[in-house]
Amino acid sequence: CDAPMNRAPLLLMILVTLLAAAGWLFSKEAIRELPTAAFIGSRFLLAALLLLPLAWLREPPPSGSQLLRAAGCGTLLGASLLFWVTAISQSDALGSGAFIMSVATLMAPLAAWAAFKARPGRHYWLTLPVAVAGLLLLSSSTHWGVSLSLFWFLAAAATLGVQLAVHRHFAQSIPPTWLTCIQLAVTGLIGTLLSLLTEQWPASISSGVWGWFAASVLIATTLRYWLLTHALSRMTTAHAALLMLLEPVWTLILSTFFYDEPLGAAKLTGVGLVLGALVLYQLPLLLRSRKFKSSNE
Repeated sequence: CDAPMNRAPLLLMILVTLLAAAGWLFSKEAIRELPTAAFIGSRFLLAALLLLPLAWLREPPPSGSQLLRAAGCGTLLGASLLFWVTAISQSDALGSGAFIMSVATLMAPLAAWAAFKARPGRHYWLTLPVAVAGLLLLSSSTHWGVSLSLFWFLAAAATLGVQLAVHRHFAQSIPPTWLTCIQLAVTGLIGTLLSLLTEQWPASISSGVWGWFAASVLIATTLRYWLLTHALSRMTTAHAALLMLLEPVWTLILSTFFYDEPLGAAKLTGVGLVLGALVLYQLPLLLRSRKFKSSNE
């Protein structure tokens, strides 16, 4: 009788991964004419402004210390996204890049160990070599060119891993909608400041690009992060992490369809190894949460 109730957050998370994958396509098309830092800045500032009324109505305002912690998370998120948008501006291998970014979930325990003395479990060290092997296959089977987009993807994944560790550490004490809103706002401010210092806007921008930009703000940022917050409030972190592994799968499909990204045997093997490592890493957590739930029933 509880199946319909349990199915709703699952479907929400699947929708979130689809929106996240679509965000790769929206962003790639928008930055063909928009400056990259300006794109990140305006996209996330607008998304934060759209979420602000929802946060104000649903949750009490954060304290000064909560605001500082959320701003710290936003600074890390902003750095990761600037690395990421630089990478996708230089490469059409979005599928490979998405799988590299997904390894941030494996980097997060290392960051938590270094910053908060939370040592990773044994299963983490068993899955890490599998993920590294997959990354090597992805990098060797993709023509990254002289743009160093592989380096930017790795830098984005490493920074995102640190951000995930910090976010998990502080999220228990900060209202979720406010945390999301503040992180988006800080990311937007960082991108805007960097753009003002280093970029120039083109003389003209086609109307189609503004359509991609609007889709990035409304669909891939505001709606996606709001649905993510809503879904996470109704399911365990382990379930959510497993479902979020669908994002690079959807991204690879979209990149193959829109940008003719080749799917050779080496790339497919690398994708399988990375996805397998992430599933193996999350599986003990999922089994542990099920055992805990059954013992309480």
